[in-house]
Amino acid sequence: MNKISFSQLITALLLSSAFMLMCLSAPVGIEYMAGTAISFALQAILCIPIIFLYKKGFSLSAYCNEKHYVIPCLFALYFMLRGGVSFILVWNGGKQLSLPFSEPLVTAVLIGIVCLYTASLGICAFARTSSIVFGILTLTVAVLLIGAWQRIDTMELAETAENTILGSTLRNLSLVDTLPALFVLLNFTDGKKTHKALMFLPIGLIMWEIVLFLCITVLGSLLPTAPYPFFLLTAVSQPFSSQRADALYLILFVLLCILRITLLTVLSAHLLGMVFPKLKFRSIISLLVMIGAAAAFSTINYTESIFCIITILVFAFVIPLIFCVMLKNHNSWKKEEKA
Repeated sequence: MNKISFSQLITALLLSSAFMLMCLSAPVGIEYMAGTAISFALQAILCIPIIFLYKKGFSLSAYCNEKHYVIPCLFALYFMLRGGVSFILVWNGGKQLSLPFSEPLVTAVLIGIVCLYTASLGICAFARTSSIVFGILTLTVAVLLIGAWQRIDTMELAETAENTILGSTLRNLSLVDTLPALFVLLNFTDGKKTHKALMFLPIGLIMWEIVLFLCITVLGSLLPTAPYPFFLLTAVSQPFSSQRADALYLILFVLLCILRITLLTVLSAHLLGMVFPKLKFRSIISLLVMIGAAAAFSTINYTESIFCIITILVFAFVIPLIFCVMLKNHNSWKKEEKA
């Protein structure tokens, strides 16, 4: 099985989180900044069973080898549904950035083709690509800071009637589908220093808080009218007087959406392969289910909800916790020790 390093795992999760940040449509205020900090602290707590489980040598592949198929199928379905949500975010975000292709079906097909090719290269190729895109993300944040620096007004950091810390915490928690991805991605790593994977949380928190701070202090009175604060921030915060940086933000958005959907495709196809080793075209099946889910979600005006938080709790905390309890009596679920 292909292996990835912990730095590559962290990068992949950070890019997925960055995509959700770019597509954020929740009311933003100082309460949301506080709620985001609490959300990341809760995520660290939720990760404890996952880290403990893999430190004890758990292997999802070994678990599946004993013909336990329900859990892998549920995870695969979860990732495909989250892929459907990602397509909806791409469609909505594309309207803000004026993508050259605006039809949802055309967008889904074009992105699906690219994701299919990327997924066919395997998890290692995906991980190497993530490292390159992370460099572009870092450059973009630097350009954003340069453009916004002189427009910052700290007087805008005031409490608002629209937000509460509790509501903001729950809204942010509904976006953190990186935790179930962490559970499966750790199966691709080698070694017991799984705590290194948690570095994506403090780095991700810093990234979120920087962007939220800029949205509040730069946009000011424009913020309540912004359906997508990040995109309005990029339009207002231009670093150069003669050259706009829109192309950089457009490139980053497209790369992030491709990598996120590719990650979900790779994970769901990998899990399907565990359950159905002879099944062909697993990546194609995963992408088709994602596009179908996106079409279904768009007809019912699906939005992030408490259901998202419940599923994240189940896949990121409850299932790993059950595995922790059962692992003592199932040594066959552990990785084989090398001589």
